[in-house]
Amino acid sequence: MAAATLSALILHLLLTLASHLGGADMAGALTVAAGMAVVLAILLPFALLCVRRALDALSAGTERRGRVASPQG
Repeated sequence: MAAATLSALILHLLLTLASHLGGADMAGALTVAAGMAVVLAILLPFALLCVRRALDALSAGTERRGRVASPQG
């Protein structure tokens, strides 16, 4: 779910940037698009790792709060 959302956001930003480039210099626009795709391919695994670690930390914090809030027995 997070990977799809993150990929969609990055794709939207890339297309928005490409629309601002226009068609004046097609070779330059293709070079920029290829460079952005390479950056996306390199950075996406790290972004997914950060999201996973954040979710793990959030769930650990929720479990810890649940144990502290429960009455001792």
